[in-house]
Amino acid sequence: MVKSSAKVAALRLESAGHTKASAAKAAGEAATAEGGPLEFRADADAEELEKLVARVLRAQCPSLQFEEDPMAGAAGLAGSFVAYAAEKITFPKKAAAWRQVLDEVLADASTVLDDDDNADAIRSVIDELCRKGVLTAPKATIEEGAIVLAVLVEDDDWHEAMVQKDLGGGRFRLIFLEYGKPQETAVSDIRPVDMVVDDEGSEEQLQEGRCDMCQRQKLLTFHHLIPKDVHATYLKKRLPPGIDGEPTRGFLNSYGTMVCRHCHSFIHRLAPNPELAKEYNTLQKILDSPKVQNWVQWAGQQNSGR
Repeated sequence: MVKSSAKVAALRLESAGHTKASAAKAAGEAATAEGGPLEFRADADAEELEKLVARVLRAQCPSLQFEEDPMAGAAGLAGSFVAYAAEKITFPKKAAAWRQVLDEVLADASTVLDDDDNADAIRSVIDELCRKGVLTAPKATIEEGAIVLAVLVEDDDWHEAMVQKDLGGGRFRLIFLEYGKPQETAVSDIRPVDMVVDDEGSEEQLQEGRCDMCQRQKLLTFHHLIPKDVHATYLKKRLPPGIDGEPTRGFLNSYGTMVCRHCHSFIHRLAPNPELAKEYNTLQKILDSPKVQNWVQWAGQQNSGR
C-alpha cells in the first residue's frame, strides 16, 4: 500500500503517546513537503504564537535583538506577522502565501533577515515554523466517500480506507482498500487524507460526465496518463513501451483519461508520478491493479454526485 511516509510518521508519533505539539510538528512538516495547506496551531493564542514566531526569527537573524525600532525587532515583526496573517490569509493557505505575508511584514518594517538572500531566509523561517509545529496542517472534515488513513484492528497500524457511512456519535463505517475489509471505527482512529491531485493543470478541466474508472456521473478532471511533471523525461525522446504516439508536447498534453476527483486522487496514491508514467500509463493498466478493482467496485455502488 502506497502511503505518504510523512503523514504516517506523524500518525505513529501521535498514537505512540507523543504530545500534541509533536504531532502538530510532524503534520506541519508533512504539509510543507507535499505543498499542502498550513494554519497556525489551534491550541495557541495570539500571544503565544507571537512568542514562538519571535523565537524562530531571532534564531534566523540574531541581529534582530539589537534593533532600536521595536517594530523591526523580533517581537515587533512576530506581532505583525500574526496580525497580518489574520487579515490577509483566508485559512488554510500553502507555504508560499505565508512567505508572502512575512515578506510584506519585513518590507513594512524596512528591514530584511539576510542582506544577501532575504528570500531564502524567509523560506527558512516558514520551514522552521512548520518543523516546530507553529504552522501545521489543518484538520479536515471526514465525509462519506473520502479516502482516509485509519487504524486496522488486526495489526493496530494505519492503512488507507474509504469512508462508507457516517454512523453518528463519532463513528464511521470504513472499507480498508488493501483488504476490502469493512470496519466500524471511532473518529479518534481516523485521519483525513487531503485530496491533492498531483497532476498540474487538471483542475482547470472540470466537466460533467461519466468517470472512466468508477462509471459514476460526476464532475470530471483530466488525468495525464504520463503525468505532466515527468513530460520532460519523454519529450522528443522515447515514450514508455506500449504507448502508441509521438513524444511531442501536443501528444503528452492530450494523452489521458477523464476521471472524477476521487478516482483521480486514488490513481496518484498508487505510485509516484515517475512510476505512474512507466507502469500505469494506460487506463487498462490502472484498472488491472487489484487495489483499483476494490476501489472501483465500492465506488460504483455509491450514489452519483459532485
